[in-house]
Amino acid sequence: MIAIAWIILAWAAGWRWFGRLIGDPGRLLVSLASSQSLPLLESSPWPAFIFRLGASLWLGLLPLTWLTFGFAAALSSLLPQSIHPLLPVNVLVIVTLLVWLIQPYLRQITGRLSQAARPDWRYGLPRRLGHSGPPEPARSCHSAWIRMIRSLQQPDARFYLLTALIWLALALFLMAGTFYRDGTLYRAGYSVFSDFAPHTALVSSFSQGRNWPVEYPHFANDGIAYHFLFYFLCGNLNYLGLPLDWAINLPSILGLMTFCLLLGTLALCLTARRATFLLAPLLLFCRSSLAFFTYLSGLAGVYGAGPSAWPDILRAMLKQDVYIGNTAHDSWGLWGVNVYANQRHLLPGLSVALIVLFLLLPDLRRGLKLRLASPGWKSFLTNRDFWLGSKDPEWRRRATAFILCLMLPYFHGSALVSLLLMLGFIGIFSSNRLFLLILEAGSVLAASLQSRLFAGQAVRVIQPEILIGFLAPDQSLAGILAYLLEMSGLLLPLLLIAYWLPDRKRKVLLAAFMLPLCFALIVSLTPDVTVNHKYIMISFAFGNIYIADLLVRLWHLPFRRRQSAGTDTGNQRAGTDGWLSRLPKLAAVLLTLVLTITGLQELIILKNISKKTVAIDSASPLIGWISQNTLPDAVFVTAPYHYNAFFLSGRSVWLGHAYYAWSAGHDTAGRLVQEQWLIAGGNGDLAAVRQLIVSAGLDYLLLDDALRTHDQFTVNESFFDRHFPVAAEFPALGNLKIYDLRRTPGSG
Repeated sequence: MIAIAWIILAWAAGWRWFGRLIGDPGRLLVSLASSQSLPLLESSPWPAFIFRLGASLWLGLLPLTWLTFGFAAALSSLLPQSIHPLLPVNVLVIVTLLVWLIQPYLRQITGRLSQAARPDWRYGLPRRLGHSGPPEPARSCHSAWIRMIRSLQQPDARFYLLTALIWLALALFLMAGTFYRDGTLYRAGYSVFSDFAPHTALVSSFSQGRNWPVEYPHFANDGIAYHFLFYFLCGNLNYLGLPLDWAINLPSILGLMTFCLLLGTLALCLTARRATFLLAPLLLFCRSSLAFFTYLSGLAGVYGAGPSAWPDILRAMLKQDVYIGNTAHDSWGLWGVNVYANQRHLLPGLSVALIVLFLLLPDLRRGLKLRLASPGWKSFLTNRDFWLGSKDPEWRRRATAFILCLMLPYFHGSALVSLLLMLGFIGIFSSNRLFLLILEAGSVLAASLQSRLFAGQAVRVIQPEILIGFLAPDQSLAGILAYLLEMSGLLLPLLLIAYWLPDRKRKVLLAAFMLPLCFALIVSLTPDVTVNHKYIMISFAFGNIYIADLLVRLWHLPFRRRQSAGTDTGNQRAGTDGWLSRLPKLAAVLLTLVLTITGLQELIILKNISKKTVAIDSASPLIGWISQNTLPDAVFVTAPYHYNAFFLSGRSVWLGHAYYAWSAGHDTAGRLVQEQWLIAGGNGDLAAVRQLIVSAGLDYLLLDDALRTHDQFTVNESFFDRHFPVAAEFPALGNLKIYDLRRTPGSG
């Protein structure tokens, strides 16, 4: 299938770009890792390979998605309506990529490629991990892959592969289990269908419609103040042949897997503990909270706490289909795995942020070494090496990080804000501060320019205000801390313990990782402060690296029994020591269970909720008529649709369900007043109605029972019957009529 080939080509391009821009992944991991991590990185080629594989996907997909979008936008106004802009653009991209990727091999076949210039498709692990000079001559591609295959005999290689399979299974469960095709129906689970209203509309607007200049399909002709680029990627895959469900699910699955593998690799490098490769991502999806324990207390109040009630309590847990917790919006699944099933672009955005961190953390390690070599505040503030960095040529690595940040604002804005907050603090202690200042300023400028381009003005996208406490019912410091404790359980207390463990880099990184959390408690950038929950979850995602480290430390904690002057025999003492020596491991297991039990219960809840679905029919005659009889960029006046088959046509509505556009900064209240006036017949003033139709760029009125019975509208159906022709009728679809607002009755 062409869509799959497009992804493979983009991935291959990212692999090639990785080799040319970043170079040896093993060397990069060594340059940011702790010295204790070197044996883990040296003993197996898999961490370096996994890092390059995960990073290469987004190094290819993100720039190629931007290029495809940009060329399509440029061609949209030049091409006739019969030619979709994505057709010539994808032909150009695919052919160019194919030629670029195979050209070195064609030259090699014809004998014009020297040995030194052969393309490097290795994972690139250096021979000596402590080597700080230029990369050593790498082995051949053949021998590199032989080593990879042979390493599968080692337990650590099987551990990495098993972990990847776990994330694949979780991704399939979360993504394909909540949105899927059933014949001609697209079914979205009860916990996700609300968010899939804008998702499916955006994707279809690019694949079936002609959404250039880009606008929000639920709020036409007003630009877009929403990071849409991931859904353009899905729309392009849908246009290239993937069904709508897999056009959304496949990038979502890849995003979850790359995030988990990259986060696990970062945890491995920072903690020197292999188990954190699995534990750090696991602690995010199986979140810490007191919600399970308050829920369990409620069940005990209903069924009793004695052993005879345990089977009933267990059955209730397995059948639970409402999200648990007592904090604000817990019933939405605001903090659990439900978020990743809903917000499909979050983990891909965080994957890109992780790549940038990998590229810039070597500067932190160098900066901390400089700090030790040059103590004193004067040197710390004025030393040239802190500002300009090392003299070795690493501009490609930094330039790659810079370019990725420039492409992030409309891929995932919250990921960029969180990344800039973390890098701002990390930069204080890093070498090459000047570059980080340029990166931060360039990213803010890029976000502002993109906002003006897509939304018309930057303040439409970002509306900052001081708002203390997020959703805490008590805005005092004690109230906020109590809210965080109930919402996140033992996570924050354990992070405090982790902070006070020795290691300066640990302290710097933990403080940086918590900045998005602090930001969420102080500032709101959108009309709906609830969306700040993403910043808190991002802090927890990165903080879980050191929670995982704590758990592994506890597991391996040596137990030393005090010598006593008692009369215990040697056998008694040995037996006691045997049990006591297991206490750290038992404590680690119990603590892990306490940290993950709420998330495990939420996985069960998501499974149960997803059995109930909301379906839209892709074979609806309405979609067929609209596709064949209206222009791809036509704008309809409708009832406030949300998850509706209409949007599968790729067309937009003047005012859909208001929350999506309102939370993105659009003036939904003002437009509602205009639409109410229009639907009511404009007080009988036909000239004024026609003036509004022209000025607002409206094409059709779709009148059905949903609009007739809606409590926000008074429908003057006779007014439209008299003054506008009926273009189509569908009695079986809620007595639906489509009026052509561009024409008068009897006009051609």
